[in-house]
Amino acid sequence: MSKLAVDRLVREVQDELVTFLQSGTVAEEDVVSTLDFTDLAIDDFARLKRIHFCLSDPVVDFVEKLPARVRNIKTESQRERVHTRGEVRGSIDWNQTTKLRHTDSYGDRTVFACETPYVEYDIPENLVLKRLLWVVHRTVDRELANFDYGWRRDQWSDEQIREFQRLYSRNVHLNRIRDGADIKPTSRDLTAARTSREPLYAEVYDLYDTYQQLQSSQYEEPAVQSLLRKTLVVPERIPRLFELFCVFKLIRLFTKLYPQLSLQIIEPGAEEIARLESDTHRLEVYHDQQGNQKFHESLGDVEANTPYFRRYQDVLETHIELLGDFLNRGAGKTLYSGRPDIVVEVYEKETDTTLPRRVLLGEIKYTESEQTFARGLRELLEYTRFARVRDTYLHETPEVDVAGLLITDGIKTESVDGQIRHLTAEDLPTQKETVADLLR
Repeated sequence: MSKLAVDRLVREVQDELVTFLQSGTVAEEDVVSTLDFTDLAIDDFARLKRIHFCLSDPVVDFVEKLPARVRNIKTESQRERVHTRGEVRGSIDWNQTTKLRHTDSYGDRTVFACETPYVEYDIPENLVLKRLLWVVHRTVDRELANFDYGWRRDQWSDEQIREFQRLYSRNVHLNRIRDGADIKPTSRDLTAARTSREPLYAEVYDLYDTYQQLQSSQYEEPAVQSLLRKTLVVPERIPRLFELFCVFKLIRLFTKLYPQLSLQIIEPGAEEIARLESDTHRLEVYHDQQGNQKFHESLGDVEANTPYFRRYQDVLETHIELLGDFLNRGAGKTLYSGRPDIVVEVYEKETDTTLPRRVLLGEIKYTESEQTFARGLRELLEYTRFARVRDTYLHETPEVDVAGLLITDGIKTESVDGQIRHLTAEDLPTQKETVADLLR
């Protein structure tokens, strides 16, 4: 069986992300790493959304057309009243001049009150324009210009970036508008841009409005949904995308398995990626997190009771010593350490205990290789045996049911009953009974 097509993985992950974001039922911290497909180490969601905004086709198209359009930006003719001595600037206001000569400058016939014409660039429409360009320029200059990836160059070539930087910093018309950092468009400014007869400003309003909706997490807006779907970048490590595909499919499967449980709003700072809850039960889903468990064994906590283990312990301790001798660095005295790709914990609310009633540990392998399957199976077994809450090993606790699920792509296996199961990602959405058995 062939692997799931990458375009399908991208499309379905995009759709699920937008849906979860819209309802607020997925942790935004996890979304950061999800959208950050190229390992850019971005941990600020507002910053990440700004990057995606500037990568969108409407913004790129707008910037490409800007050099020809900015020469004809709207201005207003104004007159400034000035007092001069010995010269005339503009037209003379004789009424004010007479008053001036009889008050502050009594008898001085060289003093004039003049109305000097000037061109006003700081009109409402231009303030919105400059603020939008400031947002784009700051992001392109500080972020995109430093991204050495093909997907960035597909949207913003190096030459496009240089041309935009020159335009923003040197264009005489843009420079006459107030600095974008000091502009906070008011509702009056936005209304002026929205109702302008000039296509430039109507486009400016649409883009800036989408940016504001995105930053304020208004994911129900069609423009925001379209932007997120079209700017998600295919990761260089496809297994990461496959992993997310499986996580979202599993969450959807839980909503069908347990219709009495509803997806909850995830508050900022939550470790779980999703949580389902009813009056009696709570189901917490963790992705790349340990949940409320530990999967770690310190070497010092285990007594060497057999010759084999004493030899193994000697190897680990000698390894630590030699690392210090060779590389002048230490190493933790760890006998075992791991972390499942998925941790699902089911709690019964009426029981007064910190232990979950059921635990499902998941390992995801993007593979058609039986060797990788075997490694994933071993890792999964280790997770089920070493999982503990404080000093309580869940596998040895009768009141806690621990199960394991190995998800692969393209490996067909025999059906096996028990607390360790295997499913392919293709079959995952239809295997309600299999997953239900693991959580009973």
